[in-house]
Amino acid sequence: MAESATSDTIQSQPRLRKGNQRPKLIAPRLQTIFALPRDMLASLAWRNLAQPVYRSRLYNWTLGKRSSGDLTISPQELWPGDEQLGLHLLGGEYRCGSEVVRNPKPLGNPIGVSLEWRRQINAFEWLDHLRACGGPAARQLARQLTQQWLEENPSYDSFAWRGDILADRLRRILLNQGFLEIQSDALFRSALLYSLNRQATHLARALPDGLAGSSLLKAAISLMIAGVMLPQGDSWLQRGRKIFAQEIGRQMLADGGHVERSPGVMLDLLQRFLDLRHVLTLARQPLPDHLQIAIENIASVVYMMCHGDGKLALFNDTSEETPELLGEALSRVGDRLRDLSQLPLTGYQRLKAGKTMVLMDCGAPPRHGLDDHAHAGTLAFEMSHGTHRIIVNCGAAHLGADDWRQVQRTTAAHSTLIVDDTNSSMLLEHGGMALRPTVVTSRREETEGQIWLDTSHNGYDESYGLIHRRRLFLAADGHELMGEDTLNGSGGNAFTLRFHLHPQVQASITQNGQAALLKIPGAGGWRMRVQGGDIALAESIYMGQRGQVRRSQQLVVLGMIDNDATQIKWALQKESNGKK
Repeated sequence: MAESATSDTIQSQPRLRKGNQRPKLIAPRLQTIFALPRDMLASLAWRNLAQPVYRSRLYNWTLGKRSSGDLTISPQELWPGDEQLGLHLLGGEYRCGSEVVRNPKPLGNPIGVSLEWRRQINAFEWLDHLRACGGPAARQLARQLTQQWLEENPSYDSFAWRGDILADRLRRILLNQGFLEIQSDALFRSALLYSLNRQATHLARALPDGLAGSSLLKAAISLMIAGVMLPQGDSWLQRGRKIFAQEIGRQMLADGGHVERSPGVMLDLLQRFLDLRHVLTLARQPLPDHLQIAIENIASVVYMMCHGDGKLALFNDTSEETPELLGEALSRVGDRLRDLSQLPLTGYQRLKAGKTMVLMDCGAPPRHGLDDHAHAGTLAFEMSHGTHRIIVNCGAAHLGADDWRQVQRTTAAHSTLIVDDTNSSMLLEHGGMALRPTVVTSRREETEGQIWLDTSHNGYDESYGLIHRRRLFLAADGHELMGEDTLNGSGGNAFTLRFHLHPQVQASITQNGQAALLKIPGAGGWRMRVQGGDIALAESIYMGQRGQVRRSQQLVVLGMIDNDATQIKWALQKESNGKK
Protein backbone atom coordinates (compact mmCIF):
# COMPACT_ATOMS: atom_id res chain seq x y z
CA MET A 1 0.00 0.00 0.00
CA ALA A 2 1.21 3.51 -0.72
CA GLU A 3 -0.45 6.83 -0.01
CA SER A 4 0.36 10.36 -1.07
CA ALA A 5 -1.45 13.68 -0.82
CA THR A 6 -0.83 17.37 -0.71
CA SER A 7 -2.74 17.41 2.58
CA ASP A 8 -3.88 14.73 4.98
CA THR A 9 -7.62 15.34 4.71
CA ILE A 10 -10.18 17.02 2.49
CA GLN A 11 -12.19 19.73 4.19
CA SER A 12 -15.73 18.58 4.92
CA GLN A 13 -17.21 22.10 5.11
CA PRO A 14 -16.92 23.85 1.73
CA ARG A 15 -16.25 27.58 1.56
CA LEU A 16 -18.55 28.60 -1.26
CA ARG A 17 -18.05 31.75 -3.25
CA LYS A 18 -21.02 34.09 -3.39
CA GLY A 19 -23.29 33.08 -6.22
CA ASN A 20 -21.61 29.69 -6.51
CA GLN A 21 -19.52 30.97 -9.45
CA ARG A 22 -15.92 31.51 -10.42
CA PRO A 23 -14.79 35.12 -9.94
CA LYS A 24 -14.25 37.54 -12.81
CA LEU A 25 -10.76 39.03 -13.06
CA ILE A 26 -10.90 42.79 -13.56
CA ALA A 27 -7.35 43.16 -14.89
CA PRO A 28 -6.26 39.56 -15.54
CA ARG A 29 -2.76 40.30 -16.79
CA LEU A 30 -1.90 42.49 -13.81
CA GLN A 31 -3.51 40.11 -11.33
CA THR A 32 -1.60 37.23 -12.88
CA ILE A 33 1.70 39.08 -12.55
CA PHE A 34 1.16 40.25 -8.98
CA ALA A 35 0.18 36.74 -7.90
CA LEU A 36 3.74 35.60 -8.59
CA PRO A 37 6.03 34.73 -5.67
CA ARG A 38 8.15 37.62 -4.48
CA ASP A 39 11.43 36.43 -6.02
CA MET A 40 9.85 35.85 -9.45
CA LEU A 41 8.07 39.20 -9.33
CA ALA A 42 11.35 40.94 -8.46
CA SER A 43 13.15 39.20 -11.33
CA LEU A 44 10.46 40.18 -13.81
CA ALA A 45 10.40 43.77 -12.55
CA TRP A 46 14.19 44.03 -12.84
CA ARG A 47 14.10 42.76 -16.42
CA ASN A 48 11.49 45.34 -17.40
CA LEU A 49 13.39 48.16 -15.69
CA ALA A 50 16.63 47.15 -17.40
CA GLN A 51 15.24 47.31 -20.95
CA PRO A 52 16.25 50.94 -21.66
CA VAL A 53 19.75 50.15 -20.45
CA TYR A 54 20.07 47.01 -22.58
CA ARG A 55 18.97 48.93 -25.68
CA SER A 56 21.44 51.76 -25.14
CA ARG A 57 24.59 52.32 -27.20
CA LEU A 58 26.69 52.29 -24.02
CA TYR A 59 25.47 48.82 -23.06
CA ASN A 60 26.03 47.58 -26.60
CA TRP A 61 29.63 48.80 -26.35
CA THR A 62 30.19 47.00 -23.03
CA LEU A 63 29.36 43.62 -24.60
CA GLY A 64 32.77 43.67 -26.24
CA LYS A 65 34.16 42.82 -29.65
CA ARG A 66 35.99 39.54 -29.16
CA SER A 67 35.96 37.55 -32.40
CA SER A 68 39.17 35.49 -32.35
CA GLY A 69 40.07 32.05 -31.08
CA ASP A 70 38.65 28.58 -31.68
CA LEU A 71 35.91 26.55 -30.11
CA THR A 72 37.53 24.28 -27.55
CA ILE A 73 35.68 21.00 -28.21
CA SER A 74 33.40 19.45 -30.83
CA PRO A 75 30.47 17.55 -29.26
CA GLN A 76 29.44 14.34 -30.98
CA GLU A 77 26.17 13.45 -29.23
CA LEU A 78 23.45 15.33 -31.11
CA TRP A 79 19.69 14.94 -30.93
CA PRO A 80 17.63 13.92 -33.96
CA GLY A 81 15.83 16.69 -35.80
CA ASP A 82 12.74 16.49 -38.01
CA GLU A 83 13.86 15.67 -41.55
CA GLN A 84 10.46 16.55 -43.00
CA LEU A 85 10.61 20.05 -41.54
CA GLY A 86 14.15 20.34 -42.90
CA LEU A 87 12.90 19.47 -46.39
CA HIS A 88 10.24 22.18 -46.09
CA LEU A 89 12.97 24.65 -45.16
CA LEU A 90 14.95 23.67 -48.25
CA GLY A 91 11.79 24.44 -50.22
CA GLY A 92 11.55 27.89 -48.64
CA GLU A 93 8.77 27.07 -46.16
CA TYR A 94 9.25 27.92 -42.47
CA ARG A 95 6.65 25.97 -40.51
CA CYS A 96 5.37 26.23 -36.96
CA GLY A 97 2.47 23.82 -36.68
CA SER A 98 -0.05 24.91 -39.30
CA GLU A 99 1.60 28.34 -39.66
CA VAL A 100 3.68 28.53 -42.83
CA VAL A 101 5.82 31.50 -43.92
CA ARG A 102 7.76 31.54 -47.18
CA ASN A 103 11.21 33.15 -47.23
CA PRO A 104 10.65 35.40 -44.17
CA LYS A 105 12.24 38.85 -44.09
CA PRO A 106 13.59 39.78 -41.64
CA LEU A 107 14.28 36.19 -40.68
CA GLY A 108 13.16 36.34 -37.05
CA ASN A 109 10.38 38.91 -37.26
CA PRO A 110 8.36 39.02 -40.50
CA ILE A 111 4.99 40.75 -40.46
CA GLY A 112 1.95 38.81 -39.25
CA VAL A 113 3.53 35.80 -37.55
CA SER A 114 2.76 34.43 -34.08
CA LEU A 115 5.06 34.79 -31.10
CA GLU A 116 5.59 31.01 -31.10
CA TRP A 117 6.73 31.12 -34.74
CA ARG A 118 9.18 33.90 -33.85
CA ARG A 119 10.42 31.97 -30.83
CA GLN A 120 11.20 28.85 -32.83
CA ILE A 121 13.05 30.76 -35.55
CA ASN A 122 15.08 32.91 -33.12
CA ALA A 123 15.87 29.85 -30.98
CA PHE A 124 17.35 28.21 -34.13
CA GLU A 125 15.14 25.11 -33.91
CA TRP A 126 15.47 24.91 -37.69
CA LEU A 127 19.18 24.12 -37.34
CA ASP A 128 18.47 20.65 -35.97
CA HIS A 129 15.98 19.98 -38.78
CA LEU A 130 18.43 20.96 -41.51
CA ARG A 131 21.09 18.75 -39.93
CA ALA A 132 18.58 15.87 -40.04
CA CYS A 133 18.39 16.36 -43.82
CA GLY A 134 22.16 16.38 -44.21
CA GLY A 135 24.00 17.11 -47.42
CA PRO A 136 25.64 20.21 -48.93
CA ALA A 137 22.38 22.03 -49.67
CA ALA A 138 21.15 21.77 -46.07
CA ARG A 139 24.54 22.84 -44.71
CA GLN A 140 24.70 25.79 -47.09
CA LEU A 141 21.22 26.96 -46.10
CA ALA A 142 22.07 26.58 -42.39
CA ARG A 143 25.15 28.78 -42.80
CA GLN A 144 23.22 31.27 -44.91
CA LEU A 145 20.41 31.59 -42.34
CA THR A 146 22.89 31.86 -39.47
CA GLN A 147 24.74 34.64 -41.28
CA GLN A 148 21.46 36.39 -42.06
CA TRP A 149 20.39 36.28 -38.42
CA LEU A 150 23.78 37.65 -37.27
CA GLU A 151 23.51 40.58 -39.67
CA GLU A 152 19.93 41.36 -38.65
CA ASN A 153 20.61 41.13 -34.90
CA PRO A 154 23.91 42.92 -34.19
CA SER A 155 22.72 44.24 -30.83
CA TYR A 156 20.19 43.61 -28.07
CA ASP A 157 16.56 42.97 -28.97
CA SER A 158 13.98 42.47 -26.22
CA PHE A 159 12.51 39.38 -27.90
CA ALA A 160 15.35 37.73 -29.82
CA TRP A 161 17.72 38.22 -26.85
CA ARG A 162 15.20 37.13 -24.21
CA GLY A 163 16.90 34.80 -21.76
CA ASP A 164 15.21 31.54 -22.73
CA ILE A 165 15.41 32.17 -26.48
CA LEU A 166 19.02 33.34 -26.34
CA ALA A 167 19.99 30.29 -24.28
CA ASP A 168 18.37 27.88 -26.76
CA ARG A 169 20.11 29.62 -29.66
CA LEU A 170 23.52 29.46 -27.97
CA ARG A 171 23.13 25.76 -27.24
CA ARG A 172 22.01 24.81 -30.73
CA ILE A 173 24.74 26.76 -32.52
CA LEU A 174 27.49 25.43 -30.28
CA LEU A 175 26.34 21.80 -30.42
CA ASN A 176 25.88 21.99 -34.21
CA GLN A 177 29.27 23.56 -34.92
CA GLY A 178 30.42 20.50 -36.84
CA PHE A 179 27.42 20.65 -39.16
CA LEU A 180 27.96 24.38 -39.70
CA GLU A 181 31.68 23.74 -40.42
CA ILE A 182 32.59 26.85 -38.47
CA GLN A 183 36.32 26.23 -38.72
CA SER A 184 36.32 26.07 -42.54
CA ASP A 185 35.61 29.77 -43.12
CA ALA A 186 37.62 32.38 -41.20
CA LEU A 187 35.20 35.24 -41.90
CA PHE A 188 32.15 33.21 -40.89
CA ARG A 189 33.91 31.98 -37.75
CA SER A 190 34.93 35.51 -36.79
CA ALA A 191 31.40 36.91 -37.24
CA LEU A 192 29.87 34.01 -35.33
CA LEU A 193 32.31 34.17 -32.41
CA TYR A 194 31.81 37.94 -32.21
CA SER A 195 28.06 37.48 -31.80
CA LEU A 196 28.21 34.40 -29.55
CA ASN A 197 30.60 36.11 -27.13
CA ARG A 198 28.33 39.15 -26.89
CA GLN A 199 25.24 36.99 -26.38
CA ALA A 200 26.90 34.89 -23.68
CA THR A 201 28.13 38.05 -21.93
CA HIS A 202 24.60 39.44 -21.87
CA LEU A 203 23.07 36.15 -20.70
CA ALA A 204 25.51 35.92 -17.78
CA ARG A 205 24.67 39.47 -16.74
CA ALA A 206 20.91 39.28 -17.23
CA LEU A 207 19.99 35.94 -15.65
CA PRO A 208 17.52 35.15 -14.20
CA ASP A 209 16.07 37.68 -16.68
CA GLY A 210 12.52 37.03 -15.53
CA LEU A 211 12.88 33.26 -16.01
CA ALA A 212 11.80 30.63 -13.50
CA GLY A 213 11.51 26.87 -13.29
CA SER A 214 12.82 24.74 -16.14
CA SER A 215 13.47 27.79 -18.34
CA LEU A 216 15.97 29.16 -15.83
CA LEU A 217 17.59 25.77 -15.31
CA LYS A 218 18.01 25.29 -19.07
CA ALA A 219 19.43 28.80 -19.46
CA ALA A 220 22.04 28.04 -16.80
CA ILE A 221 23.00 24.87 -18.69
CA SER A 222 23.39 26.80 -21.95
CA LEU A 223 25.55 29.38 -20.17
CA MET A 224 27.78 26.61 -18.82
CA ILE A 225 28.11 25.05 -22.29
CA ALA A 226 29.08 28.46 -23.69
CA GLY A 227 31.56 28.91 -20.86
CA VAL A 228 33.25 25.61 -21.71
CA MET A 229 33.23 25.86 -25.50
CA LEU A 230 33.89 29.55 -26.19
CA PRO A 231 37.35 31.10 -25.68
CA GLN A 232 37.85 32.85 -22.32
CA GLY A 233 34.50 31.70 -21.01
CA ASP A 234 35.49 30.76 -17.46
CA SER A 235 33.38 33.50 -15.86
CA TRP A 236 30.27 32.31 -17.74
CA LEU A 237 30.94 28.74 -16.65
CA GLN A 238 31.15 29.75 -13.00
CA ARG A 239 28.04 31.93 -13.24
CA GLY A 240 26.14 29.04 -14.82
CA ARG A 241 27.37 26.60 -12.15
CA LYS A 242 26.10 28.86 -9.40
CA ILE A 243 22.61 29.21 -10.86
CA PHE A 244 22.47 25.50 -11.72
CA ALA A 245 23.37 24.49 -8.15
CA GLN A 246 20.64 26.72 -6.74
CA GLU A 247 17.91 25.68 -9.16
CA ILE A 248 18.46 21.95 -9.30
CA GLY A 249 17.94 21.79 -5.54
CA ARG A 250 14.77 23.84 -5.78
CA GLN A 251 13.21 22.18 -8.80
CA MET A 252 14.03 18.46 -8.68
CA LEU A 253 11.74 16.51 -6.37
CA ALA A 254 12.81 13.63 -4.14
CA ASP A 255 10.90 11.06 -6.22
CA GLY A 256 12.91 12.07 -9.32
CA GLY A 257 10.32 14.29 -10.99
CA HIS A 258 10.35 18.00 -11.74
CA VAL A 259 8.25 20.59 -9.96
CA GLU A 260 6.40 21.65 -13.14
CA ARG A 261 4.95 18.11 -13.50
CA SER A 262 5.15 18.01 -17.30
CA PRO A 263 6.52 14.79 -18.86
CA GLY A 264 7.52 16.82 -21.93
CA VAL A 265 9.46 19.30 -19.82
CA MET A 266 11.16 16.43 -18.00
CA LEU A 267 12.28 14.87 -21.30
CA ASP A 268 13.63 18.25 -22.40
CA LEU A 269 15.51 18.62 -19.12
CA LEU A 270 16.94 15.11 -19.47
CA GLN A 271 18.32 16.06 -22.88
CA ARG A 272 19.89 19.24 -21.48
CA PHE A 273 21.41 17.36 -18.53
CA LEU A 274 22.93 14.82 -20.93
CA ASP A 275 24.28 17.62 -23.15
CA LEU A 276 25.92 19.24 -20.15
CA ARG A 277 27.47 15.97 -18.98
CA HIS A 278 28.81 15.27 -22.47
CA VAL A 279 30.34 18.73 -22.94
CA LEU A 280 31.93 18.84 -19.48
CA THR A 281 33.31 15.32 -19.88
CA LEU A 282 34.86 16.18 -23.27
CA ALA A 283 36.40 19.31 -21.77
CA ARG A 284 37.62 17.34 -18.72
CA GLN A 285 35.70 19.65 -16.42
CA PRO A 286 34.18 18.43 -13.13
CA LEU A 287 30.47 17.67 -13.22
CA PRO A 288 28.19 19.75 -10.98
CA ASP A 289 27.05 18.12 -7.77
CA HIS A 290 23.90 16.03 -8.18
CA LEU A 291 23.97 16.14 -12.02
CA GLN A 292 24.44 12.39 -12.46
CA ILE A 293 21.80 11.61 -9.83
CA ALA A 294 19.37 14.03 -11.51
CA ILE A 295 19.99 12.34 -14.88
CA GLU A 296 19.25 8.87 -13.53
CA ASN A 297 16.20 10.01 -11.56
CA ILE A 298 14.50 12.06 -14.24
CA ALA A 299 15.24 9.39 -16.87
CA SER A 300 13.43 6.84 -14.71
CA VAL A 301 10.45 9.19 -14.45
CA VAL A 302 10.39 9.76 -18.22
CA TYR A 303 10.51 5.99 -18.74
CA MET A 304 7.58 5.54 -16.34
CA MET A 305 5.52 8.10 -18.28
CA CYS A 306 5.81 6.19 -21.57
CA HIS A 307 3.11 3.94 -22.99
CA GLY A 308 3.83 0.61 -24.60
CA ASP A 309 4.37 2.33 -27.96
CA GLY A 310 7.51 3.95 -26.56
CA LYS A 311 6.00 7.45 -26.55
CA LEU A 312 5.01 9.82 -23.76
CA ALA A 313 1.61 10.07 -22.09
CA LEU A 314 -0.23 13.32 -22.83
CA PHE A 315 -0.29 15.23 -19.55
CA ASN A 316 0.47 18.89 -18.90
CA ASP A 317 1.60 20.31 -22.24
CA THR A 318 3.16 17.08 -23.48
CA SER A 319 3.11 15.58 -26.96
CA GLU A 320 3.99 11.98 -27.76
CA GLU A 321 7.52 12.65 -29.12
CA THR A 322 9.16 10.02 -31.28
CA PRO A 323 10.35 6.64 -30.00
CA GLU A 324 13.71 7.45 -31.61
CA LEU A 325 14.18 10.56 -29.47
CA LEU A 326 13.02 8.85 -26.29
CA GLY A 327 15.09 5.76 -27.03
CA GLU A 328 18.18 7.86 -27.70
CA ALA A 329 17.77 9.82 -24.47
CA LEU A 330 17.19 6.73 -22.31
CA SER A 331 20.02 4.79 -23.95
CA ARG A 332 22.51 7.54 -23.07
CA VAL A 333 21.58 7.12 -19.42
CA GLY A 334 22.72 3.51 -19.51
CA ASP A 335 21.46 0.71 -17.26
CA ARG A 336 20.66 2.92 -14.27
CA LEU A 337 16.92 3.24 -14.97
CA ARG A 338 14.51 2.27 -12.19
CA ASP A 339 11.13 0.68 -12.89
CA LEU A 340 8.77 3.09 -11.12
CA SER A 341 5.03 2.68 -10.59
CA GLN A 342 4.23 5.86 -8.68
CA LEU A 343 5.54 9.37 -8.08
CA PRO A 344 4.02 10.52 -4.77
CA LEU A 345 5.56 14.01 -4.91
CA THR A 346 5.36 14.68 -8.65
CA GLY A 347 1.83 13.26 -8.58
CA TYR A 348 1.50 10.41 -11.08
CA GLN A 349 0.49 6.77 -10.82
CA ARG A 350 1.12 3.91 -13.24
CA LEU A 351 -1.03 0.78 -13.12
CA LYS A 352 0.33 -2.09 -15.19
CA ALA A 353 -1.05 -5.62 -15.50
CA GLY A 354 -0.50 -7.92 -18.44
CA LYS A 355 -0.28 -5.74 -21.54
CA THR A 356 -2.54 -3.04 -20.11
CA MET A 357 -1.13 0.20 -18.76
CA VAL A 358 -2.96 3.06 -17.07
CA LEU A 359 -1.24 6.38 -16.32
CA MET A 360 -3.04 8.89 -14.12
CA ASP A 361 -2.52 12.49 -12.98
CA CYS A 362 -2.89 12.39 -9.19
CA GLY A 363 -1.10 15.60 -8.24
CA ALA A 364 -1.99 19.19 -7.46
CA PRO A 365 -0.99 21.70 -10.15
CA PRO A 366 2.27 23.56 -9.39
CA ARG A 367 2.22 26.97 -7.76
CA HIS A 368 1.80 30.12 -9.80
CA GLY A 369 4.96 31.03 -11.67
CA LEU A 370 5.73 27.36 -12.33
CA ASP A 371 2.39 26.55 -13.99
CA ASP A 372 2.95 27.69 -17.59
CA HIS A 373 2.72 24.05 -18.72
CA ALA A 374 -0.09 23.04 -16.36
CA HIS A 375 -3.38 21.72 -17.71
CA ALA A 376 -6.68 21.51 -15.82
CA GLY A 377 -6.62 17.72 -16.03
CA THR A 378 -6.50 16.62 -12.39
CA LEU A 379 -7.43 12.91 -12.04
CA ALA A 380 -7.36 12.40 -15.82
CA PHE A 381 -6.03 9.05 -17.01
CA GLU A 382 -4.79 7.36 -20.16
CA MET A 383 -4.98 3.66 -20.99
CA SER A 384 -3.11 1.55 -23.51
CA HIS A 385 -2.89 -2.15 -24.31
CA GLY A 386 0.43 -3.28 -25.74
CA THR A 387 1.46 -0.70 -28.32
CA HIS A 388 -2.12 0.53 -28.84
CA ARG A 389 -3.46 3.62 -27.09
CA ILE A 390 -7.15 3.43 -26.22
CA ILE A 391 -8.17 6.15 -23.72
CA VAL A 392 -6.15 9.35 -24.12
CA ASN A 393 -6.09 13.04 -23.32
CA CYS A 394 -6.28 15.45 -26.24
CA GLY A 395 -2.59 16.37 -25.88
CA ALA A 396 -0.58 19.43 -26.84
CA ALA A 397 0.20 19.87 -30.51
CA HIS A 398 2.28 23.05 -29.97
CA LEU A 399 0.63 24.74 -32.92
CA GLY A 400 1.70 28.25 -31.96
CA ALA A 401 -1.82 29.70 -31.78
CA ASP A 402 -2.92 30.89 -28.33
CA ASP A 403 -6.56 29.83 -28.83
CA TRP A 404 -5.53 26.23 -29.53
CA ARG A 405 -3.27 26.25 -26.50
CA GLN A 406 -6.17 27.26 -24.25
CA VAL A 407 -8.38 24.51 -25.69
CA GLN A 408 -5.67 21.94 -24.99
CA ARG A 409 -5.48 23.03 -21.34
CA THR A 410 -9.18 22.69 -20.48
CA THR A 411 -10.62 19.94 -18.29
CA ALA A 412 -12.87 18.97 -21.20
CA ALA A 413 -9.76 18.05 -23.21
CA HIS A 414 -8.90 15.35 -20.66
CA SER A 415 -10.35 11.97 -19.78
CA THR A 416 -11.87 12.95 -16.48
CA LEU A 417 -15.04 14.47 -14.98
CA ILE A 418 -16.08 18.11 -15.34
CA VAL A 419 -18.78 20.01 -13.41
CA ASP A 420 -21.04 22.52 -15.18
CA ASP A 421 -18.52 22.83 -18.03
CA THR A 422 -16.20 24.57 -15.55
CA ASN A 423 -12.50 23.73 -15.49
CA SER A 424 -11.20 22.09 -12.31
CA SER A 425 -8.51 24.79 -12.32
CA MET A 426 -9.26 28.32 -13.50
CA LEU A 427 -7.15 28.90 -16.62
CA LEU A 428 -5.73 32.38 -16.94
CA GLU A 429 -5.68 34.05 -20.35
CA HIS A 430 -2.01 35.03 -20.15
CA GLY A 431 -0.73 31.72 -18.79
CA GLY A 432 -0.87 29.84 -15.53
CA MET A 433 -3.96 29.15 -13.47
CA ALA A 434 -5.90 30.12 -10.35
CA LEU A 435 -8.40 28.40 -8.04
CA ARG A 436 -6.61 25.13 -8.61
CA PRO A 437 -7.03 21.95 -6.55
CA THR A 438 -5.00 22.35 -3.39
CA VAL A 439 -5.77 18.95 -1.90
CA VAL A 440 -5.22 15.92 -4.14
CA THR A 441 -5.07 12.50 -2.48
CA SER A 442 -3.89 9.20 -3.85
CA ARG A 443 -3.98 5.81 -2.16
CA ARG A 444 -2.78 2.63 -3.84
CA GLU A 445 -3.10 -1.03 -2.94
CA GLU A 446 -1.77 -4.13 -4.72
CA THR A 447 -2.75 -7.74 -4.04
CA GLU A 448 -1.79 -10.74 -6.19
CA GLY A 449 -1.31 -8.58 -9.26
CA GLN A 450 -4.57 -6.65 -8.80
CA ILE A 451 -4.23 -2.89 -8.35
CA TRP A 452 -6.64 -0.50 -6.60
CA LEU A 453 -6.25 3.27 -6.78
CA ASP A 454 -8.36 5.67 -4.69
CA THR A 455 -7.94 9.37 -5.53
CA SER A 456 -9.71 12.68 -4.99
CA HIS A 457 -9.35 16.42 -5.57
CA ASN A 458 -11.02 19.55 -4.24
CA GLY A 459 -10.88 21.72 -7.36
CA TYR A 460 -14.68 22.14 -7.25
CA ASP A 461 -14.89 22.65 -3.50
CA GLU A 462 -14.61 26.43 -3.24
CA SER A 463 -16.95 27.16 -6.16
CA TYR A 464 -19.47 24.31 -5.87
CA GLY A 465 -18.91 22.56 -2.56
CA LEU A 466 -18.02 19.33 -4.40
CA ILE A 467 -15.20 16.82 -4.02
CA HIS A 468 -14.40 14.63 -7.01
CA ARG A 469 -13.36 11.12 -6.02
CA ARG A 470 -12.13 8.62 -8.60
CA ARG A 471 -11.42 4.97 -7.84
CA LEU A 472 -9.83 2.54 -10.31
CA PHE A 473 -9.31 -1.22 -10.24
CA LEU A 474 -7.12 -3.08 -12.74
CA ALA A 475 -7.43 -6.87 -12.87
CA ALA A 476 -4.31 -9.01 -12.63
CA ASP A 477 -4.48 -10.12 -16.27
CA GLY A 478 -5.02 -6.55 -17.47
CA HIS A 479 -8.26 -7.47 -19.23
CA GLU A 480 -10.59 -5.37 -17.06
CA LEU A 481 -10.39 -1.79 -15.80
CA MET A 482 -13.18 -0.72 -13.45
CA GLY A 483 -13.82 2.86 -12.40
CA GLU A 484 -16.05 4.78 -10.04
CA ASP A 485 -16.41 8.57 -10.17
CA THR A 486 -18.21 10.21 -7.26
CA LEU A 487 -19.13 13.83 -6.57
CA ASN A 488 -19.52 14.32 -2.84
CA GLY A 489 -21.63 17.38 -2.08
CA SER A 490 -24.81 19.00 -3.39
CA GLY A 491 -23.49 21.94 -5.41
CA GLY A 492 -23.47 22.37 -9.16
CA ASN A 493 -26.07 21.30 -11.69
CA ALA A 494 -24.62 18.77 -14.11
CA PHE A 495 -21.56 16.65 -14.74
CA THR A 496 -19.87 15.37 -17.87
CA LEU A 497 -17.62 12.33 -17.75
CA ARG A 498 -15.34 12.13 -20.79
CA PHE A 499 -13.26 9.30 -22.25
CA HIS A 500 -11.29 10.60 -25.23
CA LEU A 501 -10.36 7.88 -27.70
CA HIS A 502 -7.21 7.56 -29.76
CA PRO A 503 -7.87 8.14 -33.49
CA GLN A 504 -7.18 4.46 -34.22
CA VAL A 505 -10.10 3.40 -31.98
CA GLN A 506 -13.48 2.84 -33.65
CA ALA A 507 -16.45 3.17 -31.26
CA SER A 508 -20.13 2.31 -31.45
CA ILE A 509 -22.92 2.61 -28.86
CA THR A 510 -24.77 -0.56 -27.83
CA GLN A 511 -27.46 -1.67 -25.34
CA ASN A 512 -29.52 1.51 -25.72
CA GLY A 513 -26.77 3.77 -24.46
CA GLN A 514 -25.64 1.62 -21.55
CA ALA A 515 -22.51 0.30 -23.27
CA ALA A 516 -20.03 1.01 -26.04
CA LEU A 517 -17.88 -1.28 -28.16
CA LEU A 518 -14.33 -0.15 -28.90
CA LYS A 519 -12.44 -1.76 -31.78
CA ILE A 520 -8.71 -1.34 -32.23
CA PRO A 521 -7.41 -2.54 -35.61
CA GLY A 522 -5.06 -5.45 -35.08
CA ALA A 523 -5.72 -5.57 -31.33
CA GLY A 524 -9.29 -6.81 -30.91
CA GLY A 525 -11.98 -4.97 -28.98
CA TRP A 526 -12.99 -3.64 -25.58
CA ARG A 527 -16.47 -3.12 -24.19
CA MET A 528 -17.38 -0.25 -21.87
CA ARG A 529 -20.40 -0.44 -19.56
CA VAL A 530 -21.77 2.40 -17.45
CA GLN A 531 -24.13 2.74 -14.48
CA GLY A 532 -25.39 6.17 -13.46
CA GLY A 533 -25.76 7.69 -16.90
CA ASP A 534 -26.06 7.00 -20.60
CA ILE A 535 -23.08 6.81 -22.93
CA ALA A 536 -23.08 9.03 -26.01
CA LEU A 537 -20.55 9.27 -28.81
CA ALA A 538 -19.18 12.71 -29.67
CA GLU A 539 -16.47 14.21 -31.82
CA SER A 540 -13.06 14.93 -30.34
CA ILE A 541 -9.63 16.00 -31.50
CA TYR A 542 -6.24 14.42 -30.95
CA MET A 543 -3.21 16.70 -30.67
CA GLY A 544 -0.70 14.18 -29.41
CA GLN A 545 1.67 14.64 -32.33
CA ARG A 546 3.49 17.93 -32.77
CA GLY A 547 1.94 20.25 -35.31
CA GLN A 548 -1.05 17.98 -36.01
CA VAL A 549 -4.74 18.09 -35.15
CA ARG A 550 -6.49 14.80 -35.93
CA ARG A 551 -10.17 13.95 -35.77
CA SER A 552 -11.13 11.41 -33.13
CA GLN A 553 -14.07 10.43 -30.95
CA GLN A 554 -14.95 10.53 -27.28
CA LEU A 555 -17.37 8.63 -25.08
CA VAL A 556 -19.42 11.07 -23.00
CA VAL A 557 -21.57 10.34 -19.96
CA LEU A 558 -23.95 13.20 -19.01
CA GLY A 559 -25.94 13.48 -15.82
CA MET A 560 -27.44 15.74 -13.18
CA ILE A 561 -26.01 16.39 -9.73
CA ASP A 562 -29.04 15.82 -7.53
CA ASN A 563 -27.87 14.44 -4.19
CA ASP A 564 -24.99 14.44 -1.73
CA ALA A 565 -23.15 11.63 -3.51
CA THR A 566 -23.62 11.51 -7.27
CA GLN A 567 -21.95 8.34 -8.51
CA ILE A 568 -21.07 6.91 -11.92
CA LYS A 569 -19.65 3.42 -12.26
CA TRP A 570 -18.00 2.18 -15.41
CA ALA A 571 -15.96 -0.77 -16.62
CA LEU A 572 -13.73 -1.48 -19.61
CA GLN A 573 -13.43 -5.18 -20.42
CA LYS A 574 -11.41 -6.81 -23.15
CA GLU A 575 -13.52 -8.81 -25.56
CA SER A 576 -12.74 -12.52 -25.64
CA ASN A 577 -11.33 -13.15 -29.12
CA GLY A 578 -8.40 -15.40 -28.45
CA LYS A 579 -5.91 -12.55 -28.36
CA LYS A 580 -4.09 -11.72 -25.13
